[in-house]
Amino acid sequence: MKRTPQEIVELVVFGLVALLLGTGVLWLLGAVFGLVGTVLGWLAALLWGLLSFLVPVALVAAAVVLIVRWAQGKSLPGVSGPKPAAAPSPTVPQPADADVDRDREAESTAEGMPPAPPGTPPLVPDAPIDGTEAAPEEAGETPDEARDKEN
Repeated sequence: MKRTPQEIVELVVFGLVALLLGTGVLWLLGAVFGLVGTVLGWLAALLWGLLSFLVPVALVAAAVVLIVRWAQGKSLPGVSGPKPAAAPSPTVPQPADADVDRDREAESTAEGMPPAPPGTPPLVPDAPIDGTEAAPEEAGETPDEARDKEN
């Protein structure tokens, strides 16, 4: 393929422009990375300064805590001391509705809540969950309650 002298000059000029733009982009990236490096170096110096102050303070504080615990007669962490004799736990009589308590405990722990204390009345299936009282028309009256109202 035969090129004219004008096409050759255009190709050389376009190549030189591309080299100039590439050099400018590389220079700009170098300047950006230089600034980022300066900021990261400043952060590293700040972190090193904080750690060089905080680590000795933490070591001294830990030593003071251990000395105070030792002076108070408490066992040190990681050191097993004499164990006190375990007192027998009192036996708690199980109520007649132990099945309801087990169901309530399983239900409350399944929701992430602690189990209900013993003696708590069982959950009523139709009661409102938000703690409000049920409306009289919602509660419904049993025949015994209706008879008591009449008398």
